[in-house]
Amino acid sequence: MAKFNFDELQQEAFLSGMEGKKILVYGVNDTGKTKQMTKLNKPFLIMTEAGGSAVKCPKVSCSKWSKFNEIVDDLTNDKNFSDRWEKVRTIIIDTAENLVDLSERSVCSEFQVRDLSEIQGRSNGYKIARTNFQMQINRLTSVGYCVVFICHEERVEMEDEVSGDKYTFVQPKGTSNEKSSMRMLRDLCDFCIYLQPQGLNENYETIPSIAICRRTKNVFARSRFAIQTFINPFTAQGLVDAVEKAVENSAKEEDAMIEKYTRKSDDYTKEDYFEIIKPYLTTLMPICGDDCKRIIECELGEGKKVSSATDKDLVALDNIYNALVTKAIMLGVEV
Repeated sequence: MAKFNFDELQQEAFLSGMEGKKILVYGVNDTGKTKQMTKLNKPFLIMTEAGGSAVKCPKVSCSKWSKFNEIVDDLTNDKNFSDRWEKVRTIIIDTAENLVDLSERSVCSEFQVRDLSEIQGRSNGYKIARTNFQMQINRLTSVGYCVVFICHEERVEMEDEVSGDKYTFVQPKGTSNEKSSMRMLRDLCDFCIYLQPQGLNENYETIPSIAICRRTKNVFARSRFAIQTFINPFTAQGLVDAVEKAVENSAKEEDAMIEKYTRKSDDYTKEDYFEIIKPYLTTLMPICGDDCKRIIECELGEGKKVSSATDKDLVALDNIYNALVTKAIMLGVEV
């Protein structure tokens, strides 16, 4: 497999710009979530719910998990990545909780159950769904796009650990469930921002929302960088400015350099993929040989084997490896 020399590793610099950033924006309806995020650079909207018709940008409806997988394949495939990169820099998923639901429903359909909790035996339904979801999200967020996840809010009752007083806490919808992919997604993002509505002015026009970027007693928000507490008013440009400033602040705190984003590659060869795929096939073929063959033929073509792959099939080999890993997890098989 790919090698590295520990002694030659360099400290990563902080990356300026929106490239490669993962952002979760949440709040109630009509707070400007979709409207403002589609004003970011070269946006592409993936709609898992109705509501994108009021914004002007390239968009696609997504009502099935298989459709989302196809979109991710298209946006990350090396064969057409240069073309997509010219046209798309910001990917907006609206809404994230609906995408999680599509992922979970696909697993339920595969096991012919109504709920993930009904999956019995060695397989853990929630773990399978989280693995499938995280695998695709990691693919989408690892090639340089700024990926924005939009979701609604939920309000839960909390208790002060010192006084015992009860209070209401606002957080992204679905994150109360530790088994849900929404909890993983919330923690994965570089920025998690709550949009607080400000009501109407004297002319009954909506006042722009205030973005809360750091956690308060009553609101969940977080950042990997030293971001300001509020963006007031919340706009696309205001978010860009706040992200840039946050990166500068963090770099200063760590005495680190700031560099522009450049796409990096792991430079895996087909031989590397052969090496990591082999133990999975050795383990899985006696258990589910037909499924393994379908996975391989779906990527390489009917009647093809992994050994027939060429240097032009690196993306296909990567997909085969990921699918076999997921299959092993689903079966509870340790490789």
